[in-house]
Amino acid sequence: MLFDKIKLGYPNIWIKDNDYDRIIDLITNSCDRDFYALNFSLGFSKYQDNKWKSVLVENPTKEITGGPEYIVTHDFSIAIDYLLKNKFEKPVTYFVNVIGDPNNLIPNYAGLLSHFKSTYRTAFWSDDLSLLPLQFIFISSADCPEAYANYFTLVDNLLPTAAELSVVVNHINSAAHDSLIKPNEIKEAVNSGLGLTEVEFIDLCLTSVLRTSKIDPKFIYDSKMASVKKNGILEILKPKISFNDIAGLDNIKDIISRTAKLWNNRDKAKSFGITPIRRILMVGVPGTGKSAICQATANELGLDLARTGISQVMNSFIGQSEANMRTVFKQIKAMSPLCVWIDEFGRDLSGGSSSSHVDGGTTDRVHGEFLTGLQELPEETFLMCAANQLDALRPEMLRADRFDKIMFVGLPSHEERSHIFSIHLNKIDTDHRYDYDALAEASMYMTGAEIVSSIRETKFYVTSDTFRPITTQDLLKYIPMNKNILWHKHHDMIISMYQYALTQWEWASTKQYEDAKIILAKTNPQKSKSKVVWS
Repeated sequence: MLFDKIKLGYPNIWIKDNDYDRIIDLITNSCDRDFYALNFSLGFSKYQDNKWKSVLVENPTKEITGGPEYIVTHDFSIAIDYLLKNKFEKPVTYFVNVIGDPNNLIPNYAGLLSHFKSTYRTAFWSDDLSLLPLQFIFISSADCPEAYANYFTLVDNLLPTAAELSVVVNHINSAAHDSLIKPNEIKEAVNSGLGLTEVEFIDLCLTSVLRTSKIDPKFIYDSKMASVKKNGILEILKPKISFNDIAGLDNIKDIISRTAKLWNNRDKAKSFGITPIRRILMVGVPGTGKSAICQATANELGLDLARTGISQVMNSFIGQSEANMRTVFKQIKAMSPLCVWIDEFGRDLSGGSSSSHVDGGTTDRVHGEFLTGLQELPEETFLMCAANQLDALRPEMLRADRFDKIMFVGLPSHEERSHIFSIHLNKIDTDHRYDYDALAEASMYMTGAEIVSSIRETKFYVTSDTFRPITTQDLLKYIPMNKNILWHKHHDMIISMYQYALTQWEWASTKQYEDAKIILAKTNPQKSKSKVVWS
């Protein structure tokens, strides 16, 4: 987008980035224009033959001082006067390196910014390219001040591409006679550095050489993750859970497995006119495995897992929550390919008309930033959102183009409960043969999380008392003590979700779909007089 704006002659561009020299190189090597800037050592300079050279301008004081007719200047007004008065064969771009608080600098340019914007409009309607104004490109590590933002085209964080990072690695390696990294590890080192600025990547590569005597991809990745984790907004995980660790849920497993096959054969899929699934929303009863599915999906796709929640983004300072949301999506874009997991989706993005009265409209603005980021996710990003309820979620969140699939995860079926017990009890070193059918029957209406909790509680009481492995009878004794908390306390919510899921959503488990009639026919334990009619 940036290069299109430059080539189209947009008059005022603000680039938020702290890699000033890299941005200059990137633009000057990509666009056929004349480039000027005020250089600290060379003064007013022009970029020629891949380097900056001082420009000689008329000496405004020659008649008074008798000095030379042409001089090198560090005066901004003289430099701009030179650019405005002279004719050039190519369009002209002038770089401004914003150091310190932008509010102290921009007022000096305000008149020109307004004039250039107006002149650009005149050139457009006159169909006269010769009228295109001088182009300013401001490069700053800070945001453009809000009072002047309407004068600019805003561009944020032009992070290095994989190709640029590869050049960095090869440059460092060649300086050490190709002794710092094996050719087959360069791609891994580059992927480890995605999402870093050029300066940060160079620093980690050199630090890795200092500490490990080589360019170590793992060192770069771990250092980057430590930095990302420190900001508390985006957490990057190496997924350890696979679908073998999850009981049942056959339908969603099948969908993800098919998706992984298409992701790994994209050209072939494209030749058949197939577009791989990229966005899934899972909604359902808490504790039924939605979070585990997110991790297993990342594992199946061979991707790192980026986890975040809108609650982590929200900040008490005005404007910071929206900025945090933009930062999340920038990091996601820079670090793709990636599997992104947004937890507690329904609760965090409910928004609502009351937002302006409750939080000054912050939730509404964060909601808007989320929708924008969602639409701009790169194709290499797989998004999974997990929600326990969607009652307050805005309708635009559920539009057909937001998610490829909305899947419901309900209470585990008899067969799935048996499988859950099998997965977790097989980890116990014992000769005892568990009666999984009896355990599944005893744990009816329990979530997977409640079953795991029952196993843990049984082990605690039995082992601490007798120092022996637990048995089926031990579990049958302690399972009722778990009291099916969700089923008893949130029965109406579960029934409502089941009723809605039958007509609106795809089911993650064929067994749970078959059990839906049993669930809906069960009266509320706390309201025994109420009846639910199967429709």
